[in-house]
Amino acid sequence: MLIKKGVYFISGPLNIKFISGEVESIGRKFIPNEEVFVPEGKRIPLEVNSQEAVIETDDTGKITELPSRTIPDDWDRVVEYIISKRINSVIIFGEVDTGKTFFSTYLTNKLLSFNVKPSVLDCDTGQSDIGPPSTLGIAVFDKPILFMTEIEPTKLYFVGSHSPAEHFLHYLCGFTKLLNFGLKNSNVVIIDTPGWVLGDGGRMLRNSEIEILSALGTNYLVILLERNKEIEHLVRSIPQERIMRLTVSKKASPTSTDERKKLREFVYKKYFSELEDVEFSFQEIFTDRSYFLTGEKIENKTKIKSIKWLERLPGFEGLYVVSSKQITDGEKQILQKVYNVKKIRNPVVEDFKNVIVALLDGNHEFICLAIIKDIDFVNSKIYLTYPKRYDVRDVKIIQFGSLKLTPEAKENGFVEPGIL
Repeated sequence: MLIKKGVYFISGPLNIKFISGEVESIGRKFIPNEEVFVPEGKRIPLEVNSQEAVIETDDTGKITELPSRTIPDDWDRVVEYIISKRINSVIIFGEVDTGKTFFSTYLTNKLLSFNVKPSVLDCDTGQSDIGPPSTLGIAVFDKPILFMTEIEPTKLYFVGSHSPAEHFLHYLCGFTKLLNFGLKNSNVVIIDTPGWVLGDGGRMLRNSEIEILSALGTNYLVILLERNKEIEHLVRSIPQERIMRLTVSKKASPTSTDERKKLREFVYKKYFSELEDVEFSFQEIFTDRSYFLTGEKIENKTKIKSIKWLERLPGFEGLYVVSSKQITDGEKQILQKVYNVKKIRNPVVEDFKNVIVALLDGNHEFICLAIIKDIDFVNSKIYLTYPKRYDVRDVKIIQFGSLKLTPEAKENGFVEPGIL
């Protein structure tokens, strides 16, 4: 197929082989006889810079000519600014569907063309491209890409859910940890943030990220992708020389809440394919972000038959009681009297099932995600299912989240953080 100089949209699923001509996409240049695949649900701009180019494809109907570039002209000046000012961290702010990941991809490819080694810190726990949802992921790049999903994460951090709303501290801890890693292992860290920019939570997280960049002494740059000054409130106190305002790409298009959920579940299903079961005794692992297994196991001295597990927690924290059903007020009074405590924390057995967790090694480094299948409180064993491509022999810590997933990787509600 012969295509003339211009800009085109390629909609997946589609295989393309580039035969001749100067062609690029999102800052990535193609070489003769190179083949690429655009997955279903994805689309990319194709720029033919020579007078004509020859490609081979299995469906010409998925190629649409556009009247102009999807890459705004002002995007090109960012790379020059980063290099000239020796910027080592770029944080991108924008509302949902403003093309932050698309811009991150373009910036990554352009920096590579100038022999600058970038890393991308993906902070969008709901629509993750580097790593599965509920995690922050960072990847160090040594070659250009079309989609962030092409590359394996260099390092991951488990936040606990696809939304950081109930996990602010964990999100900021992961942000700092992965940012430090990127600063040490690349020339520039590109930080792709979620579209939560309004309200108490959005303001708090975005402002905290800037404070962390400042506290670590980074030479940072804030990119605002905005249509009508809708996120200026995030940068009012920042020196103007640290801000660049860019035009939103014409490629950016809205994605509904339902579509976002389907995309998350698609990624989860892919991540949790080819599963294997594993069991750990309570004695061989530690728990994190949970009260479970952090106290002293004690015997049930009452006649309350629903109780499956008892721990005395430190100090004023009281008693940790796992039961088959919620204990009654009367039973609570019995426990308070028998064990001389005021507070009782009472999760039920069902609360644990299908909770997503992270498996960590002894240094708190992420190994993989897993799902709790069951807990045998009589024989002190926890049963998990995990992607069998990962080696779990070094697991020492089970880090609890709040999201529940069915065995088919469908989202199945939440357990309130702090209950377990």
